[in-house]
Amino acid sequence: MSNESSNHTASTTVCIQGGTVIDPGHVNGRADVLIQNGKILEVGFPLTHAASQNDVVTILNASGCIVAPGLVDLHCHLREPGFEYKETIQTGSASAVAGGFTSICCMPNSCMPNTQPVNDNAAITQFMLTKGKEAGKARIFPIGAITKNSDGEELANIGELVEAGCVAISDDGRPVMNSLVMRRALEYAKAFDIPVIDHCEDLHLTDGGSMNEGVVSTELGMPGIPDASEEVMVARNLALADLTGV
Repeated sequence: MSNESSNHTASTTVCIQGGTVIDPGHVNGRADVLIQNGKILEVGFPLTHAASQNDVVTILNASGCIVAPGLVDLHCHLREPGFEYKETIQTGSASAVAGGFTSICCMPNSCMPNTQPVNDNAAITQFMLTKGKEAGKARIFPIGAITKNSDGEELANIGELVEAGCVAISDDGRPVMNSLVMRRALEYAKAFDIPVIDHCEDLHLTDGGSMNEGVVSTELGMPGIPDASEEVMVARNLALADLTGV
């Protein structure tokens, strides 16, 4: 082992020692992880690779810690653009990395506005990706809106969204109530080979509800939401998936 200044070709090597490695299908237990120039060189105990004379090795003690591949959050809300006082892509991605999430999929909308404007066009998608690269933290994977402004009436330009970098489409906390619109969305998703993430809720059944419908809601005098409000939409989506082959 030598100082980095002694050789300009020295590699950057990190050894994570003493942790419990969880790598599904490969390792589940005590192991050390050897990383060289940002790439995993070896996982094992003991390690067989020896550091070269020119390597600068940093030892990280992971005793009592879990060492795992970066986690992926498939549903997060980054409030930029439009609501930066709540969250920005920089703060959201930094928070993700602090919790072990190296990739996050940001939703286009929610019941309360998530971004303004909604991510229903290429310009917003590209803005999010640029901000994510500038932050340099977790990788950002935008999810585009199914419908314009997530209003559930007119399809967004799904091809444009995919070309810009969206990995899926969703109206997030708003269900696509119009079954024909949902059918067309599935057909476009099939053409572009992306998943559709749908909030399963029949708004006519949940209208005015504030808690699960049952004995407790009756005792409290609170308007209830029946389980069927979700089940009806799941059944519809399954039927449309069968129809479209998605």
